[in-house]
Amino acid sequence: MCVHDTFTTVFKVWKNIATIPAVRDAVVNIFRQFMEICLGNSDNRLIQALTERWWPATHTFLFPCTEIGVTPLNFIMLASLSIGRYPTQVPYDDTWSILSNARQLLPNIDYNHVKSGSVNITHLRTYLTVVAEREDNITIARAFMLFIMGHLWFQTANDTVPLGYLAAVNDLDSAVQHDWGSAILASLYHGLDTAVTIGGAITGFVQLLPYWFYEYCGVGHPIVKEKVKYPAYPRLRAWERGNKRNTNDQTANLFIIDRYHIDHRTIETITWESWFNSAVSETKNVLNAKLLSRRRMPLQVPNRNCEYY
Repeated sequence: MCVHDTFTTVFKVWKNIATIPAVRDAVVNIFRQFMEICLGNSDNRLIQALTERWWPATHTFLFPCTEIGVTPLNFIMLASLSIGRYPTQVPYDDTWSILSNARQLLPNIDYNHVKSGSVNITHLRTYLTVVAEREDNITIARAFMLFIMGHLWFQTANDTVPLGYLAAVNDLDSAVQHDWGSAILASLYHGLDTAVTIGGAITGFVQLLPYWFYEYCGVGHPIVKEKVKYPAYPRLRAWERGNKRNTNDQTANLFIIDRYHIDHRTIETITWESWFNSAVSETKNVLNAKLLSRRRMPLQVPNRNCEYY
């Protein structure tokens, strides 16, 4: 098993194109606080070690003392992308894989950019540049949304994005009402299931896992400054550069420590209510996520795969 990609590329591209007001406003209107995150690479060794503990039948990680899942509440607190707030699933339509249709939104796409109904991520990056007097800001916004879907949230193992996802970015006004959180969490489950049962790349939004593990077990990424931890929302912002506490030689031995705690953690040392003191713990989105986390629910990946929490 190997981890397919990282945060870094996505946020570097975003930092560049966010200087275009029309692009920034269009994307932020849909993904809101998530676009404020600015993180470096996750520890891919820790992601691989956690994936070895994934159990597809229950969608939980099996540790020696207990099993823990990535709940809707975990996901919303870390990423701020709501689950169940909007009734519309993220759409997917294979008719967008027809080149004449795809050219309506990606005007420069050609046959050599497409393989088996998917567009090469390298081609998408050609739209994501800042050039004076450009008149296609909406095209840039759409290309970036497709880029972040294929590079971070709904990854494939071959650096391509299915063109069927263009259905989700065709109408940016409607995209605000899509249930993005449910689709991304479902894709995470599906990627872990596939990696464990079939092998190959670990896809989906697995870059979330080291931070999720830290919240429960207190090991992994360097400890954040306590004064920024609880007010930070999404919580991923608490690990941004400048917020990490110096840990001397602990950082160099971080993975050894992580591995030990994965294999030897006791139930008494797990933080079960890590969000209890959060500044946003009583907001509508978070309260709704708490309710969803207490029951079994179907989650739909845009390409029609269905996973259950």
